[in-house]
Amino acid sequence: MEQLIKGSTAYKIFCREAEAGRLAHAYMLSFNDPANLRRALTVFALRFFGVAEADRAGGQIVRGTYPDCKLLPEEGKKFNAEAAVALIEDCAMRPAAGDRKLYLISSFDECSPVVQNKLLKVIEEPPEGVNFILGAAALSPVLPTILSRVRLLEIPPFTEGEIYAALERNFPGGELNRNAAASCGGVYGTAVALAGGEFAEVHSAALELLSVRDCGGAGTLSLKYGDSRYKRQLVAEMQRLCCGAAKAAALGSDDRELLKLTLLWRLPALIKGAESFSSALRDLKFNAYYPALIYSALTGMIEENRKWQK
Repeated sequence: MEQLIKGSTAYKIFCREAEAGRLAHAYMLSFNDPANLRRALTVFALRFFGVAEADRAGGQIVRGTYPDCKLLPEEGKKFNAEAAVALIEDCAMRPAAGDRKLYLISSFDECSPVVQNKLLKVIEEPPEGVNFILGAAALSPVLPTILSRVRLLEIPPFTEGEIYAALERNFPGGELNRNAAASCGGVYGTAVALAGGEFAEVHSAALELLSVRDCGGAGTLSLKYGDSRYKRQLVAEMQRLCCGAAKAAALGSDDRELLKLTLLWRLPALIKGAESFSSALRDLKFNAYYPALIYSALTGMIEENRKWQK
């Protein structure tokens, strides 16, 4: 994970500003990987203090025991109004180990507008020697007044190749590494979960959806998987299966699952599905209604299939 973070443009910008002595008093780290957001903030904190994890201070930062670096809130908790008041009071105290204090606030996008407003003044004008790095998986819930007072650093989704290489480093030879990298949407935390076995859940759902043969069934299954934890991954897997089955239909294959799909769908329908699910992946970025995306893609395939069966 650290290698992915350190290879990002956001981290390189932060390093350049640290080396030049031009660190901003407050940063917002936009990183859509909730499972690894706290760890990412820690990586930036190590660079802020100019220490390595192997150093005494670095080890304390990672363990959360360094007195001048606080990662908030506690694991599994939300940063509430009471915590905001405590932070403001703590800001007024002098650093204990050096001349700078750093506050890391994870999942800032989950803070209520009331909490964000409480922190506005201290983020805009912190006491001397006090800095902030706020972490958010999404920026839309963050108040514009907060965003206007911080230096924004964005880590975009990683490439499939980057994710696969990271999985191979941490889980060498993992049976599902390749599929997980292709289906995770560039989110390493999701890739780890998929590679650890949860890909089977996504794969099974995709096969069930692609086995439907009528619009009524398409509607039922689209609603069934409307609350899937892996919305993007499910659409990506259906796209992958359509592409694979289309290739199998044209060139042949030893993959039984793909061959089964070629018996259900004509080649033009599989090509239509690959295109439709690709469009659905793009539409997901705009918060489109998920069951409708699946239903539209499936019914398009069904209509195309019927056309070529006549």
